Amino acid sequence: MKIALKITPQRSTQYANMAEILATPELLASPLSPFITSVTTTTLAGQSYLLATLDETSPHFPTLPALIPILSRLAATSEIYEYFDALGDVQGSLLRPLEPQFAPFVPLEMAEIRRYKGKTNEIFTRVMLNIALFASDYAAQCTERLRILDPLAGGGTTLFLALAAGYDAFGIETERQDVESTAIFVRQYLRSEHIPFKELAERSRRAGRRYQFEIGRKGATRVLVLAHGDTAQANLHMQEVPGGPRVHAIVGDLPYGIQHFAEISGMLQKALPTWARLLLPGGTLALAWNATRIDRATIVALLEQHTRLHVRNEPPYTQLVHPVDRVIKKRDIIVAVKNP
Repeated sequence: MKIALKITPQRSTQYANMAEILATPELLASPLSPFITSVTTTTLAGQSYLLATLDETSPHFPTLPALIPILSRLAATSEIYEYFDALGDVQGSLLRPLEPQFAPFVPLEMAEIRRYKGKTNEIFTRVMLNIALFASDYAAQCTERLRILDPLAGGGTTLFLALAAGYDAFGIETERQDVESTAIFVRQYLRSEHIPFKELAERSRRAGRRYQFEIGRKGATRVLVLAHGDTAQANLHMQEVPGGPRVHAIVGDLPYGIQHFAEISGMLQKALPTWARLLLPGGTLALAWNATRIDRATIVALLEQHTRLHVRNEPPYTQLVHPVDRVIKKRDIIVAVKNP
Protein backbone atom coordinates (compact mmCIF):
# COMPACT_ATOMS: atom_id res chain seq x y z
CA MET A 1 0.00 0.00 0.00
CA LYS A 2 1.15 3.51 -0.80
CA ILE A 3 -0.06 6.68 0.89
CA ALA A 4 0.47 10.18 -0.51
CA LEU A 5 0.53 13.02 2.02
CA LYS A 6 0.42 16.60 0.77
CA ILE A 7 3.06 18.82 2.37
CA THR A 8 1.31 21.57 4.29
CA PRO A 9 1.55 24.78 2.23
CA GLN A 10 3.59 27.58 3.85
CA ARG A 11 1.78 30.90 4.16
CA SER A 12 4.95 32.80 4.99
CA THR A 13 8.20 32.80 3.05
CA GLN A 14 10.01 33.37 6.37
CA TYR A 15 9.96 29.64 7.10
CA ALA A 16 11.04 28.62 3.58
CA ASN A 17 10.76 24.83 3.24
CA MET A 18 10.25 24.11 6.94
CA ALA A 19 7.21 21.85 6.45
CA GLU A 20 8.97 19.79 3.80
CA ILE A 21 11.98 19.27 6.10
CA LEU A 22 9.84 18.27 9.08
CA ALA A 23 7.28 16.11 7.26
CA THR A 24 9.37 12.94 6.96
CA PRO A 25 10.69 12.80 10.55
CA GLU A 26 7.22 13.59 11.90
CA LEU A 27 5.76 10.67 9.95
CA LEU A 28 8.62 8.33 10.90
CA ALA A 29 8.18 9.21 14.59
CA SER A 30 4.47 8.37 14.46
CA PRO A 31 2.89 5.04 15.50
CA LEU A 32 2.83 4.14 11.79
CA SER A 33 6.62 3.90 11.69
CA PRO A 34 6.87 0.08 12.16
CA PHE A 35 4.84 -0.43 8.98
CA ILE A 36 6.68 2.06 6.74
CA THR A 37 9.23 0.55 4.36
CA SER A 38 10.14 3.73 2.48
CA VAL A 39 9.37 7.46 2.38
CA THR A 40 10.20 9.75 -0.52
CA THR A 41 9.23 13.27 -1.53
CA THR A 42 7.64 13.80 -4.90
CA THR A 43 5.83 16.47 -6.89
CA LEU A 44 2.35 15.83 -8.24
CA ALA A 45 0.58 18.50 -10.30
CA GLY A 46 3.03 21.07 -8.97
CA GLN A 47 2.41 20.21 -5.31
CA SER A 48 4.88 18.57 -2.91
CA TYR A 49 3.94 15.23 -1.34
CA LEU A 50 5.39 12.54 0.86
CA LEU A 51 4.99 9.12 -0.70
CA ALA A 52 5.04 6.40 1.95
CA THR A 53 5.06 2.68 1.23
CA LEU A 54 3.42 0.55 3.93
CA ASP A 55 4.06 -3.17 4.41
CA GLU A 56 0.61 -4.74 4.71
CA THR A 57 2.18 -8.10 5.57
CA SER A 58 3.66 -6.72 8.81
CA PRO A 59 2.37 -8.33 12.01
CA HIS A 60 -0.44 -6.29 13.57
CA PHE A 61 -0.77 -4.12 10.46
CA PRO A 62 -3.81 -1.91 11.11
CA THR A 63 -6.67 -1.49 8.68
CA LEU A 64 -6.68 1.62 6.52
CA PRO A 65 -9.48 3.25 8.57
CA ALA A 66 -7.35 2.76 11.70
CA LEU A 67 -4.47 4.68 10.08
CA ILE A 68 -6.49 7.77 9.26
CA PRO A 69 -6.85 9.27 12.77
CA ILE A 70 -3.05 9.34 13.15
CA LEU A 71 -2.39 10.66 9.65
CA SER A 72 -5.06 13.34 10.18
CA ARG A 73 -3.13 14.76 13.16
CA LEU A 74 0.15 15.23 11.36
CA ALA A 75 1.03 18.92 11.07
CA ALA A 76 3.61 19.04 8.27
CA THR A 77 1.20 17.25 5.92
CA SER A 78 -2.37 18.37 5.32
CA GLU A 79 -4.18 16.01 2.94
CA ILE A 80 -4.24 12.20 2.75
CA TYR A 81 -4.55 10.05 -0.37
CA GLU A 82 -4.20 6.39 -1.25
CA TYR A 83 -1.68 6.25 -4.09
CA PHE A 84 -1.85 3.94 -7.14
CA ASP A 85 0.74 3.50 -9.88
CA ALA A 86 -2.06 2.27 -12.10
CA LEU A 87 -5.72 1.21 -11.99
CA GLY A 88 -6.49 -1.32 -14.69
CA ASP A 89 -5.33 0.13 -17.98
CA VAL A 90 -5.10 3.64 -16.57
CA GLN A 91 -1.56 4.58 -15.65
CA GLY A 92 -0.74 6.72 -12.59
CA SER A 93 0.06 8.61 -10.57
CA LEU A 94 -3.51 8.21 -9.27
CA LEU A 95 -4.80 9.48 -5.94
CA ARG A 96 -7.91 8.47 -3.98
CA PRO A 97 -8.70 11.11 -1.34
CA LEU A 98 -9.20 9.81 2.17
CA GLU A 99 -11.52 11.65 4.54
CA PRO A 100 -9.60 13.09 7.51
CA GLN A 101 -10.73 12.07 10.99
CA PHE A 102 -9.75 14.94 13.22
CA ALA A 103 -12.31 17.29 14.77
CA PRO A 104 -10.48 20.00 16.73
CA PHE A 105 -11.76 20.52 20.27
CA VAL A 106 -11.39 24.28 19.70
CA PRO A 107 -10.75 25.77 16.25
CA LEU A 108 -7.14 25.70 15.11
CA GLU A 109 -7.56 29.37 14.29
CA MET A 110 -7.44 30.11 18.02
CA ALA A 111 -3.67 29.65 17.73
CA GLU A 112 -3.42 31.23 14.30
CA ILE A 113 -5.22 34.54 14.77
CA ARG A 114 -3.38 35.74 17.86
CA ARG A 115 -0.24 37.66 16.90
CA TYR A 116 2.46 38.67 19.35
CA LYS A 117 6.20 39.28 19.40
CA GLY A 118 8.23 36.08 19.38
CA LYS A 119 5.36 33.87 18.25
CA THR A 120 6.38 30.54 16.77
CA ASN A 121 4.91 29.19 13.54
CA GLU A 122 1.82 27.07 14.24
CA ILE A 123 2.88 24.23 11.93
CA PHE A 124 6.17 23.92 13.76
CA THR A 125 4.46 23.95 17.16
CA ARG A 126 2.05 21.20 16.11
CA VAL A 127 4.95 19.12 14.80
CA MET A 128 6.79 19.51 18.11
CA LEU A 129 3.68 18.55 20.07
CA ASN A 130 3.22 15.45 17.91
CA ILE A 131 6.88 14.49 18.10
CA ALA A 132 6.78 14.69 21.90
CA LEU A 133 3.75 12.42 22.20
CA PHE A 134 4.91 9.99 19.51
CA ALA A 135 8.17 9.46 21.43
CA SER A 136 6.33 8.77 24.68
CA ASP A 137 4.72 5.63 26.04
CA TYR A 138 1.41 7.33 25.26
CA ALA A 139 1.79 7.39 21.47
CA ALA A 140 -1.07 4.94 21.00
CA GLN A 141 -3.25 7.27 23.09
CA CYS A 142 -2.46 10.43 21.15
CA THR A 143 -6.08 10.75 20.03
CA GLU A 144 -7.29 10.62 23.65
CA ARG A 145 -7.35 13.18 26.46
CA LEU A 146 -3.77 13.79 27.61
CA ARG A 147 -2.08 16.53 29.66
CA ILE A 148 0.44 18.99 28.16
CA LEU A 149 2.62 21.55 29.96
CA ASP A 150 4.37 24.44 28.25
CA PRO A 151 6.78 25.76 30.91
CA LEU A 152 7.71 28.76 28.72
CA ALA A 153 4.23 29.61 27.52
CA GLY A 154 4.70 33.08 26.03
CA GLY A 155 1.44 34.08 24.30
CA GLY A 156 -0.10 30.62 24.44
CA THR A 157 0.30 29.14 20.95
CA THR A 158 1.31 25.69 22.25
CA LEU A 159 -1.55 25.74 24.77
CA PHE A 160 -4.16 26.57 22.14
CA LEU A 161 -2.91 23.84 19.80
CA ALA A 162 -2.90 21.33 22.66
CA LEU A 163 -6.53 22.29 23.36
CA ALA A 164 -7.39 21.91 19.68
CA ALA A 165 -5.91 18.40 19.80
CA GLY A 166 -8.26 17.57 22.68
CA TYR A 167 -5.70 17.74 25.49
CA ASP A 168 -5.66 19.57 28.81
CA ALA A 169 -3.19 22.47 28.55
CA PHE A 170 -1.08 24.05 31.29
CA GLY A 171 1.22 27.02 30.81
CA ILE A 172 3.74 28.90 32.96
CA GLU A 173 5.14 32.27 31.91
CA THR A 174 7.48 34.65 33.73
CA GLU A 175 6.12 37.81 32.07
CA ARG A 176 3.00 38.89 33.94
CA GLN A 177 1.73 41.03 31.06
CA ASP A 178 1.85 38.03 28.69
CA VAL A 179 -0.17 35.90 31.11
CA GLU A 180 -2.81 38.59 31.65
CA SER A 181 -3.17 39.44 27.96
CA THR A 182 -3.45 35.74 27.11
CA ALA A 183 -6.20 35.28 29.68
CA ILE A 184 -8.08 38.25 28.19
CA PHE A 185 -7.70 36.78 24.69
CA VAL A 186 -8.99 33.38 25.85
CA ARG A 187 -12.15 34.93 27.33
CA GLN A 188 -12.81 37.10 24.30
CA TYR A 189 -12.18 34.33 21.78
CA LEU A 190 -14.34 31.71 23.51
CA ARG A 191 -17.20 34.18 23.87
CA SER A 192 -16.97 35.29 20.24
CA GLU A 193 -17.05 31.67 19.07
CA HIS A 194 -19.86 30.76 21.51
CA ILE A 195 -17.72 28.06 23.10
CA PRO A 196 -18.97 27.30 26.63
CA PHE A 197 -16.48 27.90 29.43
CA LYS A 198 -16.24 28.83 33.05
CA GLU A 199 -13.38 30.38 34.92
CA LEU A 200 -12.52 28.62 38.13
CA ALA A 201 -12.14 30.74 41.23
CA GLU A 202 -8.58 30.95 42.58
CA ARG A 203 -7.53 31.14 46.18
CA SER A 204 -4.80 33.54 47.27
CA ARG A 205 -1.47 32.22 46.00
CA ARG A 206 2.07 33.25 46.91
CA ALA A 207 3.49 31.73 43.73
CA GLY A 208 1.83 34.27 41.43
CA ARG A 209 -1.43 34.89 39.57
CA ARG A 210 -3.06 31.88 37.97
CA TYR A 211 -6.06 31.62 35.63
CA GLN A 212 -7.98 28.36 35.29
CA PHE A 213 -10.57 27.73 32.59
CA GLU A 214 -12.89 24.78 32.10
CA ILE A 215 -13.79 24.75 28.42
CA GLY A 216 -16.51 22.87 26.54
CA ARG A 217 -19.92 21.40 27.20
CA LYS A 218 -20.70 19.55 30.39
CA GLY A 219 -19.36 15.99 30.28
CA ALA A 220 -16.81 16.82 27.57
CA THR A 221 -14.66 19.60 28.98
CA ARG A 222 -10.96 20.36 28.82
CA VAL A 223 -8.81 22.41 31.19
CA LEU A 224 -6.64 25.42 30.35
CA VAL A 225 -4.40 26.83 33.08
CA LEU A 226 -2.21 29.96 32.77
CA ALA A 227 0.21 30.68 35.61
CA HIS A 228 2.48 33.66 36.12
CA GLY A 229 5.79 32.88 37.79
CA ASP A 230 9.17 31.22 37.68
CA THR A 231 9.21 28.07 35.55
CA ALA A 232 11.77 26.55 37.96
CA GLN A 233 8.88 26.48 40.44
CA ALA A 234 6.60 24.64 38.04
CA ASN A 235 5.67 22.18 40.79
CA LEU A 236 4.15 25.03 42.82
CA HIS A 237 2.19 26.37 39.84
CA MET A 238 0.82 22.88 39.10
CA GLN A 239 -0.43 22.32 42.64
CA GLU A 240 -4.21 22.18 43.04
CA VAL A 241 -4.87 22.20 39.30
CA PRO A 242 -7.51 19.76 38.03
CA GLY A 243 -5.89 16.34 37.75
CA GLY A 244 -2.92 17.23 39.93
CA PRO A 245 0.76 18.01 39.20
CA ARG A 246 1.37 15.41 36.51
CA VAL A 247 1.61 15.62 32.72
CA HIS A 248 2.15 13.30 29.78
CA ALA A 249 4.39 15.73 27.88
CA ILE A 250 6.28 18.99 28.41
CA VAL A 251 6.69 21.04 25.24
CA GLY A 252 8.43 24.41 25.06
CA ASP A 253 10.52 26.86 23.07
CA LEU A 254 13.71 28.03 24.75
CA PRO A 255 14.03 31.82 24.32
CA TYR A 256 15.54 32.49 20.89
CA GLY A 257 16.58 36.04 21.68
CA ILE A 258 19.06 35.12 24.43
CA GLN A 259 22.56 35.70 23.10
CA HIS A 260 24.64 33.95 25.74
CA PHE A 261 24.68 30.26 26.54
CA ALA A 262 25.18 30.99 30.25
CA GLU A 263 21.63 32.41 30.49
CA ILE A 264 20.04 29.34 28.89
CA SER A 265 22.24 27.02 30.92
CA GLY A 266 21.40 28.75 34.20
CA MET A 267 17.66 28.57 33.53
CA LEU A 268 17.79 24.89 32.53
CA GLN A 269 19.93 23.87 35.50
CA LYS A 270 17.24 25.22 37.82
CA ALA A 271 14.18 24.14 35.84
CA LEU A 272 15.01 20.73 34.36
CA PRO A 273 14.86 18.72 37.62
CA THR A 274 11.45 20.22 38.41
CA TRP A 275 10.11 19.62 34.91
CA ALA A 276 11.28 16.01 34.97
CA ARG A 277 9.47 15.36 38.26
CA LEU A 278 6.18 16.55 36.75
CA LEU A 279 6.36 14.01 33.92
CA LEU A 280 4.42 10.79 34.27
CA PRO A 281 6.51 7.63 33.78
CA GLY A 282 6.94 7.21 30.04
CA GLY A 283 6.23 10.90 29.49
CA THR A 284 8.31 13.12 27.24
CA LEU A 285 10.12 16.46 27.30
CA ALA A 286 10.54 18.26 23.96
CA LEU A 287 12.39 21.56 23.72
CA ALA A 288 13.15 23.70 20.67
CA TRP A 289 16.14 26.03 20.63
CA ASN A 290 18.30 28.21 18.43
CA ALA A 291 20.96 25.71 17.36
CA THR A 292 22.80 28.46 15.49
CA ARG A 293 24.32 29.50 18.83
CA ILE A 294 24.13 26.34 20.99
CA ASP A 295 24.99 22.97 19.51
CA ARG A 296 23.01 19.80 20.11
CA ALA A 297 25.72 18.08 22.16
CA THR A 298 25.58 20.91 24.71
CA ILE A 299 21.82 20.62 25.17
CA VAL A 300 22.10 16.83 25.46
CA ALA A 301 24.79 17.23 28.13
CA LEU A 302 22.57 19.56 30.17
CA LEU A 303 19.68 17.10 30.07
CA GLU A 304 21.88 14.18 31.04
CA GLN A 305 23.53 16.14 33.84
CA HIS A 306 20.35 17.49 35.45
CA THR A 307 17.77 14.77 34.77
CA ARG A 308 17.51 11.02 34.40
CA LEU A 309 15.57 11.36 31.19
CA HIS A 310 16.62 9.25 28.21
CA VAL A 311 17.52 11.50 25.27
CA ARG A 312 16.29 10.21 21.91
CA ASN A 313 19.50 10.92 20.02
CA GLU A 314 18.78 8.83 16.95
CA PRO A 315 16.74 9.28 13.74
CA PRO A 316 14.11 10.57 13.23
CA TYR A 317 14.64 12.74 16.35
CA THR A 318 17.99 13.99 15.04
CA GLN A 319 16.49 15.02 11.68
CA LEU A 320 14.48 18.04 12.81
CA VAL A 321 17.03 20.81 12.15
CA HIS A 322 15.70 23.57 9.89
CA PRO A 323 16.24 27.27 9.16
CA VAL A 324 13.84 29.92 10.45
CA ASP A 325 15.23 33.22 9.20
CA ARG A 326 18.51 35.08 8.63
CA VAL A 327 19.21 35.19 12.36
CA ILE A 328 18.07 31.70 13.37
CA LYS A 329 19.70 29.66 10.63
CA LYS A 330 19.33 26.41 12.59
CA ARG A 331 16.48 25.51 14.92
CA ASP A 332 16.40 22.05 16.47
CA ILE A 333 14.29 19.95 18.84
CA ILE A 334 15.60 17.77 21.65
CA VAL A 335 13.35 14.90 22.81
CA ALA A 336 13.85 13.00 26.07
CA VAL A 337 11.71 10.32 27.73
CA LYS A 338 11.17 9.55 31.41
CA ASN A 339 11.82 5.88 32.08
CA PRO A 340 8.76 3.95 33.30
